[in-house]
Amino acid sequence: MALTEEQRQRKNEMAKLNRAKKKATKAPVVEYESENNEPIEDDVKDEVQEVEKVEVEDPEIARKKAIADKRRESLTLARSKIKPKSQITKEKDNEIAIMKAENEKLKAENAKVLAVKPQVTRQPVQPVRQRPIRREPRQEREREPSMDYLADQNYGEQLRERHKHNMYQRMMSDTFM
Repeated sequence: MALTEEQRQRKNEMAKLNRAKKKATKAPVVEYESENNEPIEDDVKDEVQEVEKVEVEDPEIARKKAIADKRRESLTLARSKIKPKSQITKEKDNEIAIMKAENEKLKAENAKVLAVKPQVTRQPVQPVRQRPIRREPRQEREREPSMDYLADQNYGEQLRERHKHNMYQRMMSDTFM
């Protein structure tokens, strides 16, 4: 987008005006005439005295500042606790190495205990075969479990007992009848 000749002239004039304004606003040199008619140049900065500002803070602003300060403190604390990944992996590797060493130590102790412990030899026990006692059905009905016993058992145990009793009854009927 090319500028026309008029636009260029206007732009140059505006730039000259802006430069002149900037020079005028720079620290002006103040000249005073003394009794001897000699010009005295002083910087304005030397004459400016620091004025103490008395700030009366609004309680709402003070509360917000206190909250902001607490947030900054908690953020700096949180950032200080952040660990780089390399440090975390080193710590994990150290923990794993310590665990492995402890496991090896325990295995060695167990091996020593097993080596020292005398092995007990068991003699096989001969099973004694007994004949099943035949009962009459009336006696079976009389020996049903009491309500207190059933209340103490949970449902699974009750089912197992019933199943066991039924299987026993089938075996008896198949064998003896």
